[in-house]
Amino acid sequence: MDSGDPGDERERLLAAISRAAAEHGYDKLTVEHVTRYAGVPSATFYKHFADTEQGLMLAFDAYLDRLWVEVYAVCETDADWPRKVRAALDVTLSFLSESSAVARVFAIEAAAVNLAATERQLTTVESFAAMLREGRRLYPRAAGLPAATERTLIGGIASIVSGHLLAEEPRVLTSLEPQLTELVLMPYLGQTEARRVASA
Repeated sequence: MDSGDPGDERERLLAAISRAAAEHGYDKLTVEHVTRYAGVPSATFYKHFADTEQGLMLAFDAYLDRLWVEVYAVCETDADWPRKVRAALDVTLSFLSESSAVARVFAIEAAAVNLAATERQLTTVESFAAMLREGRRLYPRAAGLPAATERTLIGGIASIVSGHLLAEEPRVLTSLEPQLTELVLMPYLGQTEARRVASA
């Protein structure tokens, strides 16, 4: 089957990789699974990817790109910084909940055996941490926080999320938003104000 547009063909394959990995698991994914979902011959898969490993990592990149599009969209509003943090948390938890099977493959299964996947996770943690560091400039009380504060906060959230993904409890994720918002904002705003923003 010829899609006509190599870009469309590649996008269809990346979507098929995510779907197949979610249904069959990271370590059981085969080219045949992917090509069946994409509706293309095996030769088309190998035109775009060297093997399933490369395809999975590129699908992981595409998945993260979709997440960042949503995060940046809510961060480009006129809301103040604490509410942007809350909105970013909310959209991230909703995204992971709605795509929990794919998130579990990339965040847990792939990262357990693949160094490239682990590096992507660490980069993502650092990207979220960098967004939090803006709070140091806006709130003087936070200026002297230990250098590892933001990475610790985001890493802790990632651990909590991974636990629920591993337990196949994706619906719990969105319910965590208020308490995680309070936790993240507390070093910058203090507990009283952080709780107020989280419960507003």
